[in-house]
Amino acid sequence: MALGTSERREAEVCVVGAGFAGLAAAKRLADAGHQVVVLEARDRVGGRTWNRTLDDGTVLSVGGTWLGVGQDRIFALCRELGCETYPQYERGQHIIRLDGTNHRYTGMIPRINPLAVVSLGLAFKRLGWMAQTLPLDAPWQAKNAKHLDARTLGAWISSRCNIPTATARQMAGAVMTTLFCSDPAEVSLLGALVLARGGGGFEYYADARNTETHLVEGGVPEVAARMAARLGDAVHLSTPVRQISQSASHVEIVSDRIVVRARHVIVATPPPLAGRIVYEPQLPAMHAHLLRRMTAGSIIRGITVYDEPFWRADGLSGMSAAPGSPISVSIDQTPRAGTPGILSSYAFGPQALAMAKLAPDERRDIWLRALAERFGPKALSPAGYLETDWTAEPWSLGGMIGVFAPGVLTISGHTLRQPVGRISWAGTERATAMHGLIEGAVRSGEQAADAVLAALPEPAAATA
Repeated sequence: MALGTSERREAEVCVVGAGFAGLAAAKRLADAGHQVVVLEARDRVGGRTWNRTLDDGTVLSVGGTWLGVGQDRIFALCRELGCETYPQYERGQHIIRLDGTNHRYTGMIPRINPLAVVSLGLAFKRLGWMAQTLPLDAPWQAKNAKHLDARTLGAWISSRCNIPTATARQMAGAVMTTLFCSDPAEVSLLGALVLARGGGGFEYYADARNTETHLVEGGVPEVAARMAARLGDAVHLSTPVRQISQSASHVEIVSDRIVVRARHVIVATPPPLAGRIVYEPQLPAMHAHLLRRMTAGSIIRGITVYDEPFWRADGLSGMSAAPGSPISVSIDQTPRAGTPGILSSYAFGPQALAMAKLAPDERRDIWLRALAERFGPKALSPAGYLETDWTAEPWSLGGMIGVFAPGVLTISGHTLRQPVGRISWAGTERATAMHGLIEGAVRSGEQAADAVLAALPEPAAATA
């Protein structure tokens, strides 16, 4: 560590990471009158939200994009910061493509096969009932936690006792691959139920009418940018943290450019990245185990831009699903003005990993042909095309949420939100409610900040 040439800063609290969890924590602390320093490895704020710009100047949100029902904290931040929201386009029919045939439908579940519809609905209900038996703050303490944690979500889905029809099993597998950006065979059943427990059931996450009701004018990253602007020069970009050392009286955070001495630190990065930081003294074994075993799923997001949203004239919403396709999901991302027409589509889990191996031209061809199968030949000729492989992003390492592998929660889940001395943790994976969403990140950051505030002395202005 080249400490001698680094800039040195003093602060009451240092926050590592300027995603929504880190910014929410820093804002809560700064609003309470405390001195904060934020260190961010990327050259931007927003974490797993990101605005990218096409050559023609079109700005595209390529990470977390939508807000939804019950996401009160992020909506409140939008109002406070003057970021306008507008409703997601939802008129028209959705498409599900099965066995080479497109089926149009409305609502959450396509009614193409009555038995499959009933089977899938009952499966979601049963998983929801199982989730409700878990303690919200400590799911690893459930009576059957070890049994659930020893089993994978994939094994549960593949059981005919749970989902009797093949079509319903295929649809359930596709939904869960989308939610976790991973093959369900990699996901602990207990870990999967944690997601459902914090959102009121898998139906909440699986239904766009819950999770994708609104967009933000200028994109969600604009909210992060305005939060950072209020923090001013407390935010340092392109400053990856390498080491955190703590003593009885303080903590020292060493980055590539700055060394911060603080009373407390909040680490608000994805768990795999938190695990790459060197801690002195070393983290307790259980905390280290959690960071090693929480992995990020794989996701490639493709955005196609057209002169207009041509699918709307065909009576389609732009929402589609195709279990088994390399491009399994799409959704209309057209701005409020109605032009240009924008489709956002995704490859998840194993399909994303397979697509990442291909040459860019081959991948683009497969991508556009998959959309054309659903929306017709006009989909083959976009005016703009942009891919974002989140697994290749060095400061994300994968999908929108960390995944609990089998056995992790019952062994070390109790450390998920447990501080280590002067080190606290935040992030959407650590949220109790709205786990895995931007809303969960905000709530987790504010919760971590509140815990640190309780340990800090009153700021000087408040005690004068």
